[in-house]
Amino acid sequence: MLEISFDVMQSAAIAALVAMVGRAVVKRVKFFQTYCVPGVVVAGLVVSFVLGILRGFGVLQVEFDVAVLKEWFMDIFFTGVGLTASWKLIKQGGRVCIGIAIATIGLILFQDVLGVALAMVLGMHPLQGLGLGSLSLMGGVGTSSAIAPTYEALGATDATVLAVMCATFGMVFASLTGGPVARMLIKRHNLHGEDRAESEKEEVFPLNNKNLLGSVCLIIIAAGLGSYIKDLADQIPMIEFPYFIGCMIGGIILRNILDVVRVEVRTEELDAFGDICLEIFLGMTMMTIDVTKLADSFGPFVLIFAAQVITTCIFCYIVTFRCCGSNYDAAVIVAGHIGMGLGNGPNTMANEKAVMAEHGFSHIGWVIYPPFGLLVLDIVNPIFCSVIAEPLTKALGYMP
Repeated sequence: MLEISFDVMQSAAIAALVAMVGRAVVKRVKFFQTYCVPGVVVAGLVVSFVLGILRGFGVLQVEFDVAVLKEWFMDIFFTGVGLTASWKLIKQGGRVCIGIAIATIGLILFQDVLGVALAMVLGMHPLQGLGLGSLSLMGGVGTSSAIAPTYEALGATDATVLAVMCATFGMVFASLTGGPVARMLIKRHNLHGEDRAESEKEEVFPLNNKNLLGSVCLIIIAAGLGSYIKDLADQIPMIEFPYFIGCMIGGIILRNILDVVRVEVRTEELDAFGDICLEIFLGMTMMTIDVTKLADSFGPFVLIFAAQVITTCIFCYIVTFRCCGSNYDAAVIVAGHIGMGLGNGPNTMANEKAVMAEHGFSHIGWVIYPPFGLLVLDIVNPIFCSVIAEPLTKALGYMP
């Protein structure tokens, strides 16, 4: 077998190429645009699938040196997420934010209990089921790629590839199901939206080198603060505390300190830099997993995934609608919550936009729900899925 190894810089270059090629492909393929599938996931899956086949037939073995850089990009991305968690902004949402938080956290727990229960019934490791719950469906490919490797270290074989594929298929079904479920609620309760334009023209923020440098330095400083939080958390017995969670908490603390002392935080630049780090991280992750391993658990995977899709739609139809007011705004939020619960942020926005184009605008659904719902999700979900893994494995007697 021919063996090829790439060093850290060469591996990073290939990951960047995967991200760029993926974006070019998505621009030209309507299917991926319709279902909000990120280009880096598309291109990365193709690379990993081809390399897996070549390796399986004994033709080619490729080794990438991505461990250090992949970890760094992941930590920086989650730090940026933490820096968006402004308590001042959260309070502006009022009572509806309480309902959004209850529905979001409730779906996280619901998906995880269902995933673990079904996995054990089907003879899988419980952490494989946890990976087929909120980790992948609500967390997406990024969170799956970050946390699932720790499940493998606890004995859950191929947890990463299962979670990544679940997250990928979830994006498709998020767009297929969100709109129809919301329309059922709208017709059943005879609901109507506002008769006006959905939003004003999006503001453009010019690039400024000085401001951009300040935002990038802010993220790195917050990550440094988070490293000490991680060290403190390591003193807690029975809990595995990932490095990136410390970075995210560091971002949360620093953001709210800056709000108190009235220092401007430019979220547009934080989001841009965080998105860049996420793209490169996903490129490195997707091109190094072996998707051919999915064949070993294909039957249970399909059953668990189908059950998650059906029950997530039912949960949002019943629970999310009532928690968020049982009105038109709540129906639009249901469309977004299914997009978020099975896919990602773009699925959320696309589902809501499709519903509002047909039935009218919702200020709460469009302006308040996506940022706040994603904020709750991005903080609670990775912390819960990380912290619960080891205690759950010990409690169920699956420790390696």
